[in-house]
Amino acid sequence: MKKTQVYDYTGKELFHIHTHRCKHASYEADVEYVEKAIELGARKIVFTDHAPFPGNPFGNRMDIEELPEYIDSLAELKNTYKKKIEVRCGLEIEYLPSFCDYYLNLKKMDGIDLLMIGQHFFEHYEGNYSFSDEDKTNEFIGLCESMVQGINTGLFDVVAHPDRAFRRCRQFGHREIEAAKSVIWAAVSNGVYLEKNYSSMCRKNQYKEEFWALLPAKAMVLNGLDAHSIDEMKKGYNGVVVE
Repeated sequence: MKKTQVYDYTGKELFHIHTHRCKHASYEADVEYVEKAIELGARKIVFTDHAPFPGNPFGNRMDIEELPEYIDSLAELKNTYKKKIEVRCGLEIEYLPSFCDYYLNLKKMDGIDLLMIGQHFFEHYEGNYSFSDEDKTNEFIGLCESMVQGINTGLFDVVAHPDRAFRRCRQFGHREIEAAKSVIWAAVSNGVYLEKNYSSMCRKNQYKEEFWALLPAKAMVLNGLDAHSIDEMKKGYNGVVVE
């Protein structure tokens, strides 16, 4: 399936912003983020909060019942501030094959501007997930395979922190390189952005230079903040957006 819409990354934007709904972000109103973004001089702010799943089987994300309010809140801000800044409404979500129809519904949903893969865990089979694994030594293989599967659906515009899949790896050897190349090639082939994540850069073992060194010149890359507070958004803007 080919993507029908390509995300238009402009550079001077605040990409990958979370909200209080995800339950692990600062309790600050959406409008406060927008007003700070204007103050910073950004042209665009892109919210990509952690998406819910039907039935709320996973934590650290908004509940499915909160999704309409999230969309409505950002729609109102889009209209209110349209002469000052562009506001976009996105979702960050893991690709789990048993939920493929759900992703399609999200893609078609009014008010959703983009979908982003954020592969924090993967699905062994329906109802069984990698966060329950006792041995996570080879976790990167399943994470990368899931990212590739998600990219190939054509439903996603961006892959968040793809190099974070290798956070448990003690070395970046042949297997790691081949897994990384599979994600990179899928993204290049499908016109999907790979996100250099500022939050990963600030944490030990989260940002992998070895991954980014493998990218060909034609790969599409954007800078994301992964901000869970206005303070983090400000630091990220000064750290990677303004150079």
